[in-house]
Amino acid sequence: MCLNRRQVLVGSAAALAGSALAGSAMPASAVQASAVPEFAEGRSGVRMRWLGVAGWELTFAGRRVVIDPYLTRLPVFDQAGKFIENHPLRVRTDLVDRHLAEKPELVLVTHGHYDHMLEAPYLVQKHGSRVIGSETHRNLLLAQGVPKANVTLAGGGEHLDFHGFTVQVFRSLHSVFKDYSTFAPGTLTGVPQRPETISDLVEGGTLAYLVDVGGFSVLFLSGAANFVEREVAGLRPDVLVLAMSGHANVFDYTARALRATRPRVVVPSHHDDMVTQLDDPALPPRGNPAAAAELAETAKRLGLATRVLDPEVLRWYEF
Repeated sequence: MCLNRRQVLVGSAAALAGSALAGSAMPASAVQASAVPEFAEGRSGVRMRWLGVAGWELTFAGRRVVIDPYLTRLPVFDQAGKFIENHPLRVRTDLVDRHLAEKPELVLVTHGHYDHMLEAPYLVQKHGSRVIGSETHRNLLLAQGVPKANVTLAGGGEHLDFHGFTVQVFRSLHSVFKDYSTFAPGTLTGVPQRPETISDLVEGGTLAYLVDVGGFSVLFLSGAANFVEREVAGLRPDVLVLAMSGHANVFDYTARALRATRPRVVVPSHHDDMVTQLDDPALPPRGNPAAAAELAETAKRLGLATRVLDPEVLRWYEF
């Protein structure tokens, strides 16, 4: 399999730019301009921010949940733009310590790839947090020194009560490249040797999560641009966080996701360049504007009242 930068980041031009956006009545600039005042409501007590890539942080009533933290943004492309499949794993602990200084009660892993699970072991071991993931994710975490007692195994169907909020786990799917392949597929039924390169962190199944805080719910289909429609149909979350990279070969992706869940607010995820460092002044404040524009056009076409929040990296939003 030969990957290039564009395949990894957005799958193909059709995934975003070619999705009937040219006829949208709401250009990306309008979506961005209206985002802050429209969504800074602050009525539920839930605050959330985008950490970049597919990473998210939620806080409420003194509790904290992190999903797929990945602030390191490894430089996994060479000067020619070719993907470096054997790039060594390393964590920029300075960035993690700066931006995730407070203990997360939970770390939720959607799948095992490096841009979703690289920093989970560091966070869990530093803070003593609990992490939720599949059997493969558990084995990868144990191989990196995470204590067994800190890992909760999930496969989809769990409804976990954390006494003040709940987490439902749903079986989900990973997105596909232009040739219908995926990066680093595979499962692990035992603990491997310690992972050394990005290809050692295999997918190991993909999960989705619904976090419910006193009746206010956020559904994270945020880790990969694919999903199992029957798993999430009828959930009606207040907020849907939806991955937007690499869905050109997933049939009717955004429309199916919005029809199945009918959220009050939808937020794009996994729609930035993944490699520009967080402390680089050249980092764009938002991801690819075509993602928010596609969601706005789709909601309008379906006749939904769903609003689109195009988030800025590391900016808190209150709901």
